[in-house]
Order: sequence, then structure tokens, then C-alpha cells
Amino acid sequence: MIWKKQVAIFFCVAVIYSEAGQSLLFPFGLNEGDEFLPATVDGGTNELSIAVAFPFYDHEYTSLYVNNNGLISFLETFSQYTPEPFPLAIDRRLLAPFWADVNTEIGGNVSYREVLRFAQNDGIFLEADGIIRASFVDMRDFVSSWMFIATWDNMSFYGSSPAAHRNSFQAVMVTDGRYSFVIFNYGDINWTTGTDNEGDANTGLGGTPAQVGFNAGDGVNFYSVPGSQTAAIVDIETTSNIGVPGRWVFRTDNSNIEGLECTTSGAVSLFPLVGSMLGGTQVFINGPCFNATSLIVCDFDGIETSGRLLEDEIALCVSPTFYKVGRIPLRVSLDDGVTFDFTGLFTIISVEDVPDNVFSSVTESNQRESDFEITWDTDALESVDEVDIVVYGYREDNDVEFSGPLVVVAQGVDYHLGHHSVSGLLDPELHFDVGVIGVRESEGQGGNSTRAVVWGKVHVLQWYNGDDATHRCNDWILKEVWSEPFSDFSPPCPCTLDQAQLDIGRFSPHPLCDIDILSPSNCVHKPGAIHCVRADTPSTLGGGQECCYGDEGMIINVRDNLGGGYSHRYHHGGVTPYGEPKKVPYLSHYLVDILPWTYCCTYGGPYECSQFGRYRPSQMCRDYVPPPPAFGNGDPHISTLDSTTYTFNGHGEFTLLNALNDTFILQARAAPLVGTSDATVFVAMAVRFGDSDVIHVQTNERRVLDAYVRLAGDGQNFTRIEFDQASRWSYSGVSVTGRNITTDGIIVAFDGGVGLNLKASEGAMSILLVAPDSFRGQTQGLMGTWNGNSSDDFLTPQGSFLSANLTTEQLHYQFGLLWEIDAAESLFYYELGKDHESHTDRTYTPVFEPVANPSVNQSLVVEVCGTNQFCFFDYQTTGSQSFAQNSVKALVQYQQAVDNRASFVSCPTLPAPANGSAIVTTYMSGGVARFVCDAGFVLSHVVNLTCQSDGTWSDGDTPACIIEASGQTIPMTSDVTKGHVTETFKTARTPTGQVLSTPAIIGISFGSVILIVVIVLIVVQICGPKKRPPSISKMNPAMDQAEVHENPTYVHAESSQ
Repeated sequence: MIWKKQVAIFFCVAVIYSEAGQSLLFPFGLNEGDEFLPATVDGGTNELSIAVAFPFYDHEYTSLYVNNNGLISFLETFSQYTPEPFPLAIDRRLLAPFWADVNTEIGGNVSYREVLRFAQNDGIFLEADGIIRASFVDMRDFVSSWMFIATWDNMSFYGSSPAAHRNSFQAVMVTDGRYSFVIFNYGDINWTTGTDNEGDANTGLGGTPAQVGFNAGDGVNFYSVPGSQTAAIVDIETTSNIGVPGRWVFRTDNSNIEGLECTTSGAVSLFPLVGSMLGGTQVFINGPCFNATSLIVCDFDGIETSGRLLEDEIALCVSPTFYKVGRIPLRVSLDDGVTFDFTGLFTIISVEDVPDNVFSSVTESNQRESDFEITWDTDALESVDEVDIVVYGYREDNDVEFSGPLVVVAQGVDYHLGHHSVSGLLDPELHFDVGVIGVRESEGQGGNSTRAVVWGKVHVLQWYNGDDATHRCNDWILKEVWSEPFSDFSPPCPCTLDQAQLDIGRFSPHPLCDIDILSPSNCVHKPGAIHCVRADTPSTLGGGQECCYGDEGMIINVRDNLGGGYSHRYHHGGVTPYGEPKKVPYLSHYLVDILPWTYCCTYGGPYECSQFGRYRPSQMCRDYVPPPPAFGNGDPHISTLDSTTYTFNGHGEFTLLNALNDTFILQARAAPLVGTSDATVFVAMAVRFGDSDVIHVQTNERRVLDAYVRLAGDGQNFTRIEFDQASRWSYSGVSVTGRNITTDGIIVAFDGGVGLNLKASEGAMSILLVAPDSFRGQTQGLMGTWNGNSSDDFLTPQGSFLSANLTTEQLHYQFGLLWEIDAAESLFYYELGKDHESHTDRTYTPVFEPVANPSVNQSLVVEVCGTNQFCFFDYQTTGSQSFAQNSVKALVQYQQAVDNRASFVSCPTLPAPANGSAIVTTYMSGGVARFVCDAGFVLSHVVNLTCQSDGTWSDGDTPACIIEASGQTIPMTSDVTKGHVTETFKTARTPTGQVLSTPAIIGISFGSVILIVVIVLIVVQICGPKKRPPSISKMNPAMDQAEVHENPTYVHAESSQ
């Protein structure tokens, strides 16, 4: 009966405190379904398995322990009652809301519960999500799925009397499975120390006060709340890092945990870190100590916009329009622009790299439309209730202009509806061919702050202008006849899909036609294509190149198939200096390449599209040479640029490749694979090319791979690249792409044509490098000396060539270890407490010739590996079948790349007949060339030539194009013989598209030239556009005057001309 009475009293107390609660504490106690710790000294729970892995200091844990001394621990229970200063080592991984000597035998309770998100308990998750979103500017969309609540309620200290002072506090762990947070809530805090820690028996003060914070267990990383282990910690219920006394909030998934305390100057936190060059992006800011009188102004690289305070800790600014891409400084003022004491970096990205948030089928229409639907993403803007639907336009003449609103389609629309029906548009002249539909915050909602906008895709304003597509195409052709040639300066296309996917240093997938994108809209504008790539770097004339491939993996010619790629007069990424006509990222390219393609091919007929292909021809891999690959993977196996393969199990940091006398440097870090001491694997790499920014990539337990960037000239300050915000980041001289890192890895591409594909599996990194031709004869390091001779790949740093027949052990000591980097030359990112020496073990001795692993089924080894010796090596040393299989898979892919390059054959360029064209399916072996004539001409004879396996065209003469009426032949010759092509003519085009050969032009008299000029002027006068668009002026930001249509949802606004 006595035992039952004690239990009844215990339950009663638990219920009372659950109901009474504390103002900040989340609900707890019996009524909430909590479990309770027994009333023991220095006790804790057994291991508690949890349903969702909790990320903590960049590791994930599936179990934890609740300890009555104010701690939650991972890996093992923790009964120590004397708090120690952080950091602590030997894997003491601790979460400490109030680590002190607690006595649970004289009252009070320690309770806990795990909570999964369901409809019936959604309220508590909404509360946690709200706290996190308001505290972390980059977590505006955070939605938790799991929670663990541990409460120490009405606790006394060890050595106290039953009537002594009491403390109440709580730890709330929250995660969505990827990000994790901990909320410390405090009720009354009245003591800090037990008597065994020299605290006063009456007050619980003095001695060794409580520790509050987090410990990673590595002896390096930790966070202590200010005042920890001092007398001041007794007042923690009156302090906060989020402006709410008694509440502290922390993000705990990263490798470091930092406080959220505001500052009076310095760096700010921004979300998002990127925004569209069109402007209108909401940028949330925290870090400064805001107050009710703060007048927010943001300076985006010299352009000031007014902002506003959203919450106590978060301000909002809206980005302006830019005609460039890249990183820009963002300064923040709290005194209406008088001083700018806060700074950050914001990145402007191309229009095509920003997801569309406004949608309408009208953007695809080839005729005038007055009734249509517009929808938008209602999660794209915050703190917005009413919006206007607007149309902006872009054009270039002597300047660049993104102007609007040209048309206000509707005003005061409920943003949260997400759709609007449009009817009865007027028909004014816009004088803009290209534009974009936006959903813009209505005036007055944000006070005087700049208005936010979400945009749809850039498109042809055919739905509004209703132009005759054929006429517009022919107008473009007339202008293109006399335009400067450019396509011969564009880089050649890879011949096959395999080559295009390998050549990552020079080409990138087209965002609208990418074989790795599973979307119904993928390649919809490239019928017949399954994948397209574009040249990363502009040509010497600023042009670009697009190459598309069919389901058989062969390149497509746009003159044969609408899905073919074509040469671009202006590069899709723009050309520096940006902000000038012909150089604006994507928009300049859209005006001169995509706009005519739309009129001629999408809206036009077969003839118009064929003519488009003459002036924007496909580059059918003429003169293309695949880059050589080098590779490193497994534990680790290295294949050089000359295809020499060997194994090197060093433990440290080494030079993989040094090219062009230190201009390009690639370094790799190797460390023992977790779980084995017999072999090492690559775990990180760092790379730089010339004056580019430095890129570091390393394996990560949770995210597979992490990438870091160090800006040129920025010392050792690395920043982790946030692929959650953008899949592709452009830096100085280099771009980094991480779209689906688990399967596709991270791609690093340098302007000089070098490409790296980094992947990881089971903690081991694979490194694939493709090198430009400029590296030939200019390389050294572990990836060899590329010169076409595999016998001299083992060149030491001292200049000695070693035999290719050395054993693995000899190569280890006489070659591999010699390429250890010097600490002063390291490009690597080092975590806190780490450096070059801490990652290096010069005494490490691997297994050079593995024997059968007794723990491995040897018949399974044979089944998995066959005769692959690298697979056998990996299987025996690691004991892991999946590791060995990953090694085989990677090596097979590398070998395919080598074989593809080795078997590559191409034929020389074919000349076209005067007044005609040569259409080539591919310049690879098996490619077929056929000939066609212009209107009014016919072939002298029909012949198809085939590119043969020896790199020559089959026998045959290029036909002439004969004038159909008279049968006369244009006087030119072009003989195609086996292994030889002779070109004996040059051509020029007339305004009608007729091609004149050099002899024909020479025979024209001076009077005839005058006559031709007169004819050209007459043709232009008759066939040219009836109206010349008004001259382009700079955008007027204050342009909001509008003429209201009889339909109250429609407003037309003329831009200032």
C-alpha cells in the first residue's frame, strides 16, 4: 500500500505540473503521454530508439539518452554530475539545456516523449515551425515532421532540503529529417550548483555553476550559452537569442552551432542568397539589432531600395533589375540610408535559371489572344495579399531596356487564389517583341518599400501583338543576309550523346532539354531530341553553340529536324562587360536567336524553318576532338590521362594534377576508409585554375558531398555552397553544379575547358577529370604526363621518370608519396582544429597485395568481380560487396569514355555548292552528306557521300546547282576525292538569299553593282517593316500611369518612349 501511495502522489504531481505548466514550456506530463525517469541520483534512461534520424553536428543519430542531470546524450548514457567547460572529447556528444547536479529524490519529475506529426497534434508542430521560421531567415519554408520533448520540471539540486529552490526547463528537438533545431525553454531558474560541486546548501549558488549548450564530442566543436558556468546563468530565464526572454533557439544539423545574437554592425544573413536579374525578389535579412524605429534601406551594388521590418528579428528588401549576373555586395541601413553598417553577398542569376512562378498557355500562342487563364505559385511571396498582373517587355537598340508595366492585365487580385481569368484586352501597339508576365505586389501593401514580383518565363509576345509570323521570319532573313558571319567561330559540337555528357569542361545540359530531367515539358520545344547541351564559354565573337541528340545518341541537324541544335549569334550566358546590347545574359540571346527561331520554326512552315537553319546552322561535330579523361576511385585506383592504371594508398594530401606550370592545380585528400585500416580512399579534393576562385569538395555522411568556395584573394575564408537555393553557381572562372548529388555528383567546370565530376558512395569519392587540349605535354602529378605515351606517366617532382613496370609497393614509396603537397601550397578547406598535418600519416602502411579476406565468401568475390583486379582488391580489403560493385561500375564508365575517344573518327569539312547547301548528318564514321539547291536552281546530279571508317568521304563529286530556267551552271568546282577535299570558291549572298560565287562576283561590272544597290534599297523599302519602333530609352522606375479599359480588371499602360 505504501508503494501504491507513492505512485499516486507521483502521478498527481505530474498531472498538476502538466496542467499548470510554464508560460514558454511546450505541453508535458501524463496528460500528454510522457514517460518518466525513476527518482534516482545521476540516473538516466536506457537507449531510446527514435523513429526519425536526428542530425547533430553533421552526424545522424537514431537513438538517444535522457539524463536527469539536465542532459540529452548520444552514443551512450552520461551520468556525470559535475559540469565541465566545453569542448569535451572522447565522443561525449551532449545537448545540455541545464547541466547541473540535479536531485530527483526530493520531488520534481523528468519526463519525455517522442512525437510524430499527424493531424491531431499538428498544433504543437505549427508552434515549433513558427518559432524556427521567425528565428532563421533561411528557414522560411521549414515544415517539421518529428519532435522530442524532454522536460525537467520543479527540480531541486543535490544536497538541498525538500523546501529548497526549484528549477524548471525543457529541451525541444525538432527536425524534418534534414535540418534540425533545438529549443531551450526556461521557467523559473533559482539555483545553479549542487553541494558536491561546492554550491551553497541553502541557495544552490556558487561553486561550479551549470553548463548550457552543445558539445560535438571531438574536443573542438561546441557552443556555450553566454553566462554558462558563471553565476549569471541563474538568470537565463530572463535572456534569449531571439528576443523572447527564457527561450533560446539553435540550428544543430551543421558542423558548427552558432548563437543568433544580433549585432550593431558587420555581416548579415540573407535568404534567399540568389535572385532573378529581372528583380522583384524578396530578400529576408537578419543579424542586425532591429527596433521599432528602424528605417530599412538596402543597397544592391549601388542601387538603393526601401525595405521594411517584418518581425523583431527579420527585415525585408526587394531586389532591383540588373542586366548582369554574378555576386554583388548588399549593404543594409537601419537609419534610412544615412549609414550602411551591415554587409552581405547576394547573387544575381540568369532569367532561365530561376524557376517559373507564373504560368499561362498564352505564352505559347501564335496568334492574338484576348481570353486566357493565368496561374501562379502562391508560396512564392510572403506577406502579400493583393497583386497586380502585369506585362513587361525587353528590347535592345543603342541601349538595353526592361520596361513596364506595358500592360496591367488586372489590379487588386487576391494573391492567395493563385489564378485569374483574363478577357477583353485592348489592342495597343507595344513595340516589344519579347516580354514576361509578372504577378506584382499591389501598391501600398509594403508602405514605401519596393514591390515584390514573381515572374513567368520570357516569351514572344505573339499572343498580344498578333504579328504575321511568316512576314516576321522573312524580315529577319533579309537582315541576316548582311549580318556578320559568326558560326565558324563557335566551338564544334560533340558528335554523340555519350561525348556530350562526358565533355563537362566545355558543355552543359540545356535546362529545357536534359535527359536527366523527368518532366512532361522536357524537350517539348525540341521534338525528336532527348538531350541538348550548350557551350559554356562564348566564342571570340561572343557567340554560343547548341547541340541536340536523338534517341539513338546521334547529333540532330536543325535543317532535317526541328529538334536540332543551332549556332547562337549571342551566347546564352552573356558576355562581359554585361549591361550592353548584345551582351545581356540570356535576354540578348533570346532577341537574336530564340525570337527568330520561334517565328521561323515554331510558328512558321518548313520553308521558313529551313531558311532559319541556313543562318543558324547546326554544327555537326565538324573538327570536334573529345577530351581525354583521367580517373581516381576506390581505395584509390588511378587512371592517368594516357590511360595508365595503378593503385596508390597514401594517407594525406597529394597533387593529382599540375598543368601549365602551376596554372592548374588539382589536389586530393586520402584517408583510411571507415571500418578498415588496410586501404585509403579519396575523401576530398581542392582545385584552382589560374586566378579562379578555389573550389573544395568533400564527402559528407548526411549530404553525400559538400562543396565549398574560397573567393580569390579572400585568405582562408571558405563558404559552403548552398545547392538547396540554386543547383548551379557561377564564380570567378569556374562554375559548380550540384543538382542530384546522390546520383549525379557535383560538376566543377572551369572557363579554360577543364571539367571535374565528383561522386561519392560509402564515404569514398571518385574523381573524373577531362582535360583541354592545352594541357597536352604540360601535366604532371598522380594523373600522369599527358603526351600520348603511357610509358612515361610516372614522373617524380624531381624530374625523374620511373618504369611503368614497378610494383604497387614500389610506386607507393618511389612515386606516390613524393607528390604530397606542401602545407603552404594547400588549397583545402580545413574544419576547426584541423590542418594539413592532422590529415597526414606518413607512417601509414597499406596492404599492397591483398590476400583472401577470411570474412568474405570468395565465390561471391568471383561472381561480383570476375577478372577485375581492382574490384578484387577493394572487396578483399574492405569486405564490402557494394563498395566493390561501385568500384566496378565507376571503372566501366571510365573505360567507356576512354574507348569512345580511342575509336573516334571524323571526316573533313565538305564545301557547299554555290546557290545550294550541303546537309551532313554527322562528320563521324557513317555520316551521310546530301546536297540541296536554293529556289530557282536544281542539282546537276544527285549524289550522297558517306563518311568512311578511315576518316574519308566516299567517292563522288559535289554537284553544281544549275539555274533551272536556262540550264546554265554557276562557274565553280568542288572536287571530293577519297581522302581529299578541294575548295576553290568563295560565296556571297544577295538580299534574296541567292549565293554568288567568287568568279560570278568578279564578272559584275561597276554599273551592275550600282544597279544591285538600287534594287536592294527598293526591296528593303517595299518588304521591310511598315513602322519603325520608337527609339529605346531608359526604363522609368516610376512608370505606373495607366489607362483603364472598360473591363475593370484590365488596364493598359504605355511605356515612356
